[in-house]
Amino acid sequence: MELIKLNNDFYFAIENSGNKARLVVYNSGVENVCRKEGFAKLKRFTTSDEKKLFGGRLQLHKNIAGIAIEVKGKIEGIIKADDFLKLLSDAT
Repeated sequence: MELIKLNNDFYFAIENSGNKARLVVYNSGVENVCRKEGFAKLKRFTTSDEKKLFGGRLQLHKNIAGIAIEVKGKIEGIIKADDFLKLLSDAT
């Protein structure tokens, strides 16, 4: 499993969970929040006109810089869409 650093304390990963992807944000090495979603829906999000995916403690926001990862109401980091797709591909 590959981790992408969001900031000094937070890391983001995508894990395989059966037929779904498990998006996980770690805070200082401890799992902070996670969300399960279908692989196809996550791939569609990266190419669609949607700007936001999910509600709740873990949200994804798409902008010109990439995909912002929001944890509990605060943007913890932004990753490039290509890096997100690579994580997704590696998890399948």
